[in-house]
Amino acid sequence: MKTRFKEKAETCGICFDEIEFQGKINSCSHLFCFKCIKKWSDNENSCPICKSRFEKITRIARRKEYKKSRSIIKLVRTKNQERVISHSEFIMLLQAASNLLTSELQNLLAFSLSK
Repeated sequence: MKTRFKEKAETCGICFDEIEFQGKINSCSHLFCFKCIKKWSDNENSCPICKSRFEKITRIARRKEYKKSRSIIKLVRTKNQERVISHSEFIMLLQAASNLLTSELQNLLAFSLSK
C-alpha cells in the first residue's frame, strides 16, 4: 500500500477513520490518530485495543513522497555561472511586478466593496 507514513497506514482504533497523523504508544504496536490517542491519554494510559499501559506517545513522521523510491533532486549552479540581468531587464521586471500587484489590489478592492 502506498502511504505517506514510514509505516503502513491503518484505521484508527479510536475514531475508526483512516489515520491522518500517526501516534504510536510505547507499550504495543497499535497505531492511532495522534490527536485521538493524545485525547484518550487525558483519561486513560492503557491501549484502547489491548489494554497494555503506556507512558509515551510518539508522533510518526510523515513522508513527503508516496513513492517507494525516493530521489532527492538538488539544483545547483555550475561554478562561475551567475545570472546577470541588464538594467533594462531589471526595470522591465519591476514594472511587471508593479502591474501585477496593482491588478491584484484592484481585484481585492472591488471584492471588498461588493460586500
